[in-house]
Amino acid sequence: MVDGVDVRIAVDGDQAAMQSLWDWLRQEPTLRGRVRYSTPAALPGRMGSVGELVVEGLVSGVISAVTGALGQALTLWLTQRRTTNRPPTTVTVTTTDGREVTITTAEAEESERLLRLALEGRPEPPAPATGD
Repeated sequence: MVDGVDVRIAVDGDQAAMQSLWDWLRQEPTLRGRVRYSTPAALPGRMGSVGELVVEGLVSGVISAVTGALGQALTLWLTQRRTTNRPPTTVTVTTTDGREVTITTAEAEESERLLRLALEGRPEPPAPATGD
């Protein structure tokens, strides 16, 4: 990912699902202050979107940490929606350079791995540096 990339998150569902995810992500310490709600302009001939969440200003030094935090938060949020018998929910995460991943409540446990693969190009977090 290049410096200064924003990540856009769309929730396929109703406004309540979007609001719920927005509230959830704003409580995540690593994401606090980075998440905002946006209403994209309607495309010609189409109705406007419910809205999207934007995780702003990802730079090289924080991409892995933010991706991990976002993946963990999505895992918990999607699992919670599934276990409380809410309608199936789909979340689509897109970067400004066009990379995209779609995650459903059925795939909740895979959220972090799928995000890392799509946003960082690898399925696992980087290995910790050794003291050699």
